[in-house]
Amino acid sequence: MKNSLKISLLSLLIPLMITPKASAHEVGMRAAIQVRASNGSLITYSETTLPRNVQVTNITITVRYSTGEAMAHGRIKIFAPGDSVNPWKTGVLNAQGQYTFSPNLARRGRWTVYVESEGHSNFLNVLL
Repeated sequence: MKNSLKISLLSLLIPLMITPKASAHEVGMRAAIQVRASNGSLITYSETTLPRNVQVTNITITVRYSTGEAMAHGRIKIFAPGDSVNPWKTGVLNAQGQYTFSPNLARRGRWTVYVESEGHSNFLNVLL
């Protein structure tokens, strides 16, 4: 009886031991926000250094895994202030994990950018 119990336990454990483990990667995001200055020149800010009520010309989102690899061709959804359900714009990141858009400046407030690819996702808020 002891041998049959050992065989039963081994038949349960062997598949668990040989199942490949999935590796998890964190997803990092940053925004490069171009602003037109009063003299006409362009200045670039991040989502944390952007002054309020500036004339934003475009926002480039860059997405990378914790390994440094770009989230190439990941899906992106951009939500305008006041609507966290219906995306204002959707798209696909390029091969370098980047996506550029020009927000509607008539809609001031928190813009939320959400990205996902192969089970990995993250979001970033940009306050305009």
